[in-house]
Amino acid sequence: MKGLSLFGLASVPSALALGIPQQVLLPGSIAHGLELEALKPSARETCPQAPKVATPNDGFHSSLTFLKDEAFRARQAKRLSRAVQVPTTVGDFATDPYDESFAPIVEFQSLLEELFPLVHAKATVEHINRLGLVFTLQGADTTRKPVLFMAHQDVVPIDDPSDWTHPPFSGVFDGEWIWGRGSSDCKNVLIGLLSSIEDLLTQKWQPQRTVLLAFGFDEESHGFLGAGSIAPVLEERYGKDSFEFILDEGGMGLQNLGDDTDILYALPGVGEKGSLDLVLELAVPGGHSSVPPAHTGIGIMSEIIYELERQELFSPRLDSSHPSYGMLECQARYSPDFVEPWLSDKLADGDAEALGEAVASSRGPAVRYTLQTSQAADLFNGGVKTNALPEKISAVVNYRVALHMTPDQLRERAVRIIRPIAAAHNVTLNIDFPGVAKTADEFGGTGARTLTLSPLMEALSPAPISPTDPLTSKTWARFSGVARSVFESHSNPLSTDSVESESTPTVVVTGDIMTGNTDTRFYWSLSENIYRWSPSRQGGAFNIHTVDERIRLDVHLEGIMVYYDLIRSFDNWDEESA
Repeated sequence: MKGLSLFGLASVPSALALGIPQQVLLPGSIAHGLELEALKPSARETCPQAPKVATPNDGFHSSLTFLKDEAFRARQAKRLSRAVQVPTTVGDFATDPYDESFAPIVEFQSLLEELFPLVHAKATVEHINRLGLVFTLQGADTTRKPVLFMAHQDVVPIDDPSDWTHPPFSGVFDGEWIWGRGSSDCKNVLIGLLSSIEDLLTQKWQPQRTVLLAFGFDEESHGFLGAGSIAPVLEERYGKDSFEFILDEGGMGLQNLGDDTDILYALPGVGEKGSLDLVLELAVPGGHSSVPPAHTGIGIMSEIIYELERQELFSPRLDSSHPSYGMLECQARYSPDFVEPWLSDKLADGDAEALGEAVASSRGPAVRYTLQTSQAADLFNGGVKTNALPEKISAVVNYRVALHMTPDQLRERAVRIIRPIAAAHNVTLNIDFPGVAKTADEFGGTGARTLTLSPLMEALSPAPISPTDPLTSKTWARFSGVARSVFESHSNPLSTDSVESESTPTVVVTGDIMTGNTDTRFYWSLSENIYRWSPSRQGGAFNIHTVDERIRLDVHLEGIMVYYDLIRSFDNWDEESA
């Protein structure tokens, strides 16, 4: 075995060997000239794949133009470079869209007007909560559900610019890579979406299905001002479950296993873990350090953190409702030589705990935390002087909630562990959670000895899981069919191997789970089909949120191909007759 990970894949000779449905011509499809149909695989088949979606007969140029045309390549490098040059950083807990710290967002929006004049001329452009951007390209057929594409305008701050190979907001294009903060998270997505629309409009595109673009401006600070304000407007306007699909950044892109070039796995995120930031605030009497108590406030808080990290530890669980289960089924079926020899048997056993632990132990922490809740004590503050006892001590513990758990379970666990510690130190324990009756446990302490547990912000439950069975979800079948069509249309542009460069891969599309949260957290009510996917190949984008963030121009261009073909392929598609 080699390269074991949740995304470890294998090569097999052909689509036929994979059992991917082979395309056959059916009279109805030929008559419409829209796509090739596939023979449906058996309902017992694991990891069925949708057929590729043929290019619509709409008269527009091929999406391959973006990758091959030198003039477009040069223009696109300049567009993304200029976008990176505007430092749209945002800090934590921004509360006012009129704060002067958001001035770069205003500058960035002026740049977008310059770069994409047709989009701004043809679309309805709205500013929601001042800086949230919504572009609406109204379709002629209002009976069809709109599609919604998302991105965010903001980026994370820089620590030390001198650590970077190129200044972080210089947007250097070295002929291969575009460098700078936001180049891969996620101005590449935002610029790619606008570029695809701008190109369609230059070809006199008249949309049949309404297309919306929604760009928040504080996603890196939880998104409450941007996406949190946009989503309610869209729900009021269109209603619940009103969008055919929603596509945002995220996912694990596209991955091969090692040197294997025959199989390419596309991994859109179809779910997210939940989150809870537990705030612990301890107040105890102060005094001179020369006459200390047996346990200072820092000592008490340290004991709490220690016990939280020691007791009732979390364990992984993996059943058929988890997106990773389907991904493992795909690997076991299509890549049997590159997975654990026991994987197929354990998948069939139906023991969710045993399977979760076996996979987590085999594949390491990065995989483990897609299957179980994580707990991290991230902030700890206390004390003001070496000879003064600390009076106010605080800590924040971050949880990412596994799909099989809830924030309420984590709160209850914390209380069970902390209550006896508070009692032992005669500290009054206060529970202050929204929607939960406030309680105060008296342990003989006074008002000067209190510990309050509260959330830093509203806790977030795990996201609903979007359907990924092409036999039952027509939207997923078409979405994944477009992904297959795009990435099976050409060879890997990142390859330096002359033999490899002549071949095209077979693409297997399977759902993924995200350990973090995107702006889609505010959009759950608008569609059951929410995909979080930045369609970038492994090795084509590096260092999100850290030094030397960068993206290959070819990878950025492939993303534009996906957006362009998704818009075209869904424009005239009728789900009812599909």
